[in-house]
Amino acid sequence: MEKIEINLNPNVPPLPRVDDKKKLNIRYTLISPYVSVHIYWDDKSGEVIYEIEEPILDDSEKALLKTLEESLGEMININVLVQKTVESMIEYIDKTSRLLIEELDLQITGESYKKIFYYLFRDFIGLNKIEPLIKDYFIEDIECNGVETPIYIVHR
Repeated sequence: MEKIEINLNPNVPPLPRVDDKKKLNIRYTLISPYVSVHIYWDDKSGEVIYEIEEPILDDSEKALLKTLEESLGEMININVLVQKTVESMIEYIDKTSRLLIEELDLQITGESYKKIFYYLFRDFIGLNKIEPLIKDYFIEDIECNGVETPIYIVHR
């Protein structure tokens, strides 16, 4: 498997000015090459939708992710993670995950590993599901009014 690359500081694209929100259709990268955002008008809901596009895992990849998360959770040395840079934490999670794959004799392709690694990064190093939102330069405010309710985003 090849080296994992995660760009946490992708170029901030200039956003086009859109006067009619019903014609809104913008995509840009948040965490390269894994996560993008798609902002568009949804006729059905009558609202602008801010949609995070993360890698899609099939059932076998979800099972591998679960196995690696459980194993990493047992092995991880928190002291190593809190004293390091993000880059060294990525390297640590990558190295440890590859050792686990070998020790547990898990069958995984390079492409599947890249997708799974993104979720390991997001959940162990990042801020879980809100990591992409935090990385969006254009977000001014994030609001949630309770459990099982939509998150509202104020976008520039």
